[in-house]
Amino acid sequence: MKLQMLGLAAVGAAGLYTYDQYDKKANYTPVQARLTTVDEQCFLKKEERNVVTKTTYTSKVGPCDAAEVALKTMTQWQGGRVVHKIQVQFSFVSPVDGKTHNSNQEFETWPANKPLHAGDVMPVLASKTEGDKTRQI
Repeated sequence: MKLQMLGLAAVGAAGLYTYDQYDKKANYTPVQARLTTVDEQCFLKKEERNVVTKTTYTSKVGPCDAAEVALKTMTQWQGGRVVHKIQVQFSFVSPVDGKTHNSNQEFETWPANKPLHAGDVMPVLASKTEGDKTRQI
């Protein structure tokens, strides 16, 4: 029974992945976006698992260096981890109307493992039907 449930879950995950890839190819086109603002903040996250329950604790969002220090020095966060919250705002030319639009995306890690800065260019997926809609590649 457990093997059947695991197989069903795997089929479901594969189906979602396939649909996501289809959606990206059918409804979006790659464009270059110019970053206007980049904001990196962090918070601490710790999970405690018991036999039946799992409790997740999180801290307030703040500077990453402060989160790193708190993780090392505060006993209540021992065994936890620092989670990045990287928000980027950018402008791009829409393939729908040829106009410049603004959008934003959020990441937990730097795309391509390198920090981004205002003025940088990064690829995004722009909707083929809605002028201001984007997705991550």
